[in-house]
Amino acid sequence: LGCCSCGERTCSFPSIRAALLIQRWYRQYVARLEIRRRCTWNIFQSIEYAGQQDQIKVSLRNLISHIFRENEICRDAEWERYFCYKSIDVPDSYTGPHLTFPMTFCGVSKLVEAFKHKQQLHARYVLQILGETWRLLRILPNISHLSSCHTKEITICGDLHGQLEDLLLIFYKNGLPSPEKPYVFNGDFVDRGKNSLEILLILFGFLLLYPNDVHLNRGNHEDHIVNLRYGFTKEVLGKYRVHGKKILKLLQKIFSWLPLATVIDHKVLIVHGGISDTTDLNVIARVDRHKQMNWSVDNELKKRRRLAGFDQSYGERKKPDSDSDPECEEGIETYEHEWEQMVDLLWSDPMPQNGCIPNEVRGGGCYWGPDVTEEVLGRHNLQLLIRSHECKQDGYEFCHNRRVLTIFSASNYYEVGSNRGAYIRMGADLVPHFVQYQARFSFPPWLFGSVGWTERSALQALRRQLFVHKSDLISAFREFDPNNTG
Repeated sequence: LGCCSCGERTCSFPSIRAALLIQRWYRQYVARLEIRRRCTWNIFQSIEYAGQQDQIKVSLRNLISHIFRENEICRDAEWERYFCYKSIDVPDSYTGPHLTFPMTFCGVSKLVEAFKHKQQLHARYVLQILGETWRLLRILPNISHLSSCHTKEITICGDLHGQLEDLLLIFYKNGLPSPEKPYVFNGDFVDRGKNSLEILLILFGFLLLYPNDVHLNRGNHEDHIVNLRYGFTKEVLGKYRVHGKKILKLLQKIFSWLPLATVIDHKVLIVHGGISDTTDLNVIARVDRHKQMNWSVDNELKKRRRLAGFDQSYGERKKPDSDSDPECEEGIETYEHEWEQMVDLLWSDPMPQNGCIPNEVRGGGCYWGPDVTEEVLGRHNLQLLIRSHECKQDGYEFCHNRRVLTIFSASNYYEVGSNRGAYIRMGADLVPHFVQYQARFSFPPWLFGSVGWTERSALQALRRQLFVHKSDLISAFREFDPNNTG
């Protein structure tokens, strides 16, 4: 029983060989697709980081328009008068949501529904929300502490970058923020997407409603200088032509007051970018984040200009002569140490090798290795670092022996179908559980889901960059090959 004749066995050999051949071909095909996918991803990422590197090297004064003149309104009382919304009337023809303050759940729900149906909030209510948010943020600490319990599950979201559909999808899947469902949003709410302001207003609305259950960390894009390049400034001025300048000024103040980090149960640290070998949470906790915000960018710009060989004379702020005042010299050293800590939190990325080196790809922060992760987490008795700042194909990624977790919540970030978004649900056991999603397509998903589509998009973006930098490339080629030998 169970035996077959020799002839039957011989006949099965060609079938087995054919199956093995098909398997080999398929494995080769999948490997080629993976190589193409990785090359496509590297193109998108290199273009993105090159833009950030250029941004941080440009002279600060060349970037700041009249919207952000330093000699304008600097005292809090004057800010209060300047941002007064009471003189702005809401016309009878306005069909958007009407808000009452203090903020109510009904009011925030109306706001979410209005933005879902592409309605615009009146400038009076925008300024009112931003003003209340500014007053609240000023009393919050640099590091937010929250605790989980057996009845609570904390939701942690990464970069949203103005993609309202992703935020609405998170709320649809996970529920709206509430005391029973606290949220942590880990920075980079704005830029690149078309609905950055709507995302901010929704998040600020829930922050005002549940200040103990909604936590907002600052990202590297919560900075008015970065916004000038990556679209948020243009978005606000386009949507609010009359009051856009006031809105941007108030947002500039708000961004400077956003907390820098969140800690869950004294065990899980959440920051936007990352850490360095000098990261000290005790120093971060006492930094004057409001004053350090603009200076951190300014000093990083000066540092990068020195590395790039740019002239330092233009637009620099004069510092006191440290040789004549030892106390002043000590103050400057303390100050520089503090802003370095902030820049590292906002701009850094992990690397697989041990050590800590400058992040020349982004132009700010550092690359830190698994040894730095172990040292910093061990020194502060932490078990996990959650950060964002980098797009991941699956929306999340572990590294450094699963001690560092990257979460990214903007799906289709580089191109339609390029990546999924994700968020974390974390209970009292502090074990992260992931929910992945992809915002709906405007066209059938099969049209964009292939590697070929994203590959063509990446090559098109690369061709645009080559065209933009054509003259620089030709000059570099001529220096390298002065005799045109090819």
